[in-house]
Amino acid sequence: MAIRLATPSHPKTWPRVQPRRPVFAGLGRLRKIAMLGGARSLASAPWFDASWELWSHASCRAKCKREPDVFFDLHPPELWRNPHKKFWDVNYLDWLKVNHVPIYMQEHYPDVPASIRYPFDTMIMEFPRGYMTNTVAYMVALALMEGVTHIGLFGVQYQSESEYGPQRGCMEYWCGVAEGRGVQVCIPPGNDLLNRPSLLYGYQSHPEGKRDPSYIFVMGPSRLTGVSKVKATKPEVEKLMKSEMPELHPAAGPRAPALMNIGVPPALDRRPKD
Repeated sequence: MAIRLATPSHPKTWPRVQPRRPVFAGLGRLRKIAMLGGARSLASAPWFDASWELWSHASCRAKCKREPDVFFDLHPPELWRNPHKKFWDVNYLDWLKVNHVPIYMQEHYPDVPASIRYPFDTMIMEFPRGYMTNTVAYMVALALMEGVTHIGLFGVQYQSESEYGPQRGCMEYWCGVAEGRGVQVCIPPGNDLLNRPSLLYGYQSHPEGKRDPSYIFVMGPSRLTGVSKVKATKPEVEKLMKSEMPELHPAAGPRAPALMNIGVPPALDRRPKD
C-alpha cells in the first residue's frame, strides 16, 4: 500500500474530499488505530507502517509525517471560526475550507466540505456515563464502536498543569474501558499514561516506611486554593473542603446524577444554570 507524505501543495491542485477509509473489522482481523496528539511522544507514531490507521487531532496536523486518515475537532464553531480565540492558528478556518481529509466535528458545516457529524447520539447510548473531558476520549469511543483491536496513543499524554490536568484522568479511564473490551492499548516510551507513579502502591511506594517522592505531585491546581497551608487551622481546612467537595451518593441511589442517555446534549450543556 502506498504511503502518502504530507507535502504542501496549492489548494487548487488538491483532490476532492476523500471518503473515510473503509472499516475492516471482523473475526480474526486486526484493526490498529494510532491516536495522534501534539505532545512529544508523537515522534514515535507508526508513520511508515500502513497497517496502522492515523486518527489525528486537527491541531497537530503540521507535525504529521504522513497524511492522517481522519481528523477530529469537536470544539463548538464559536471557537474555531474566531481567529482571535484560535490565536495560535489564525489560518485554521482557511485550512478547514480547503482540507480534503475527513474531519469529525459537532455537525457537518457547508463551508467545511470535509466535515462529518460525530455520531454523538449513538456513542452516548453505548457509553452513557458521558465522561468526556478531551477530544481523544471521543476518538477512542468511536474506535471501540467500529471494532478496533489495537489503540496506540502518540502525543497524547496530558502531563502539563492547568488545562490538561483535568483531562488526564478521563484519558486513563478510556484506556481502561478499551482494555476491558479486549483492546490492546499501546503506549510509547516517553508517554507516562497509566504509569505515573510507576511504583506499586504499598509494595514499592514506601521503602523503609517513607513515601517515595514520585507519589508527591499535583496534576493541576491544588483544591485548597483559598487557604494558606501554613496559617490555616484544622477547622478552617475542614470547612473549606466541605464547601468544595460535592456530596457523594451511590451510583444506583435516587440522589445520584443520572447517566447520560441518547438525545441528551453534550456535557457542555449540562452545567448548572445560574
